[in-house]
Amino acid sequence: MNRAAVAVLTRALLVIFTFILIVVLAQIALVAARTRFDHAPIGDILQQAWEGTQDYFSSLFQGSLGEATSTSILGGRRRSMGEVLLDAYPKSMLLVGLAVSLATVLGMAVGVVAAATRSRRLRAVLVGSTMAVISLPSFLLAILLILLSAEMVRRYNIRLWPSFGFGVDDHLILPTLVLAARPFAQIASFAFVAVDEELGADYVRTARSKGLLERVVIGRHALRNALVPILGAIAAALSIGLSTLPVVEVFFSWPGLGFSLLQAIQRFDAATAGTLLGALVVTIAIVRFALDAAASRLIHASTGAAS
Repeated sequence: MNRAAVAVLTRALLVIFTFILIVVLAQIALVAARTRFDHAPIGDILQQAWEGTQDYFSSLFQGSLGEATSTSILGGRRRSMGEVLLDAYPKSMLLVGLAVSLATVLGMAVGVVAAATRSRRLRAVLVGSTMAVISLPSFLLAILLILLSAEMVRRYNIRLWPSFGFGVDDHLILPTLVLAARPFAQIASFAFVAVDEELGADYVRTARSKGLLERVVIGRHALRNALVPILGAIAAALSIGLSTLPVVEVFFSWPGLGFSLLQAIQRFDAATAGTLLGALVVTIAIVRFALDAAASRLIHASTGAAS
């Protein structure tokens, strides 16, 4: 078995192990929360969690994820966990995909401009703004944008965007902006550091001495060699976006995984919570593995070209 196959198998086993761990921890946490007023001993909590875990994986091995019991978030009727995932997962991934794409484009643009500019004032403004954004809690940004929308309607009768609800239209604007904010700051910070470091390298000075245009030096040389740490920042930004997802979906009544997850936790529905958390974790793992593979190919291509 070659090295690539071993790496893929290892990561697949890691994803499976992480999913199992998430389900077990969800069972333990929600059983403990449900029985907190009964002062149940730890042995009883672990026993109930073990039984719930057994039931869950017994259904899974039979080709079913079981039924979700949090009917209040499922249109008032019991539905299979598969139906819940098929309904909520695409809605969340649409939101996350748009947010991370927006964050990547804007973050790389701001980071590259901050690294390339000779104006210390502009650089300070750009870098300082990314620090401010990454420090701003997502719920506070959501509140500020909702208040801005309400104020524009009250004062000027101008509707900027819908504040709540689901729709593949302008309902996407607010949740996408809020979800993209912290990933944008993360990517911009990494892009700035990576490109700034490359612009100080000897090969960049050589390229400039040959009379190459600055945009060619930045685009073809510095940015290409800075892509590996930037891909790592995008992977981290994805994790940030998915961890922020429940807050954003609850604030804007977006019926995706995060919204359903918080409702399941509120009703101590361990099976639903474990499934939804597992879906998020597996998504993070798969995308991170893909980005790691892309980074490895870039490193291999650059070292191969150098040799």
